[in-house]
Amino acid sequence: MNAGIKQLTFVIGGPYGFSKEVYDRANGKLSLSKLTFSHQMIRLFFVEQLYRAFTILRNEPYHHQ
Repeated sequence: MNAGIKQLTFVIGGPYGFSKEVYDRANGKLSLSKLTFSHQMIRLFFVEQLYRAFTILRNEPYHHQ
């Protein structure tokens, strides 16, 4: 889990993505969907995925059995 990354920044883009400068500065790219959503919905999706990931990493129950 620890890849030696000191700082991690997540940026939510607009409906047309980012400018070339933003892409040039990025070391990586993560896409939550190919669809276009409002920034409010993407924030909700993102927080849920973070919660899910950390819950699974802590071996806490997440999925229904």
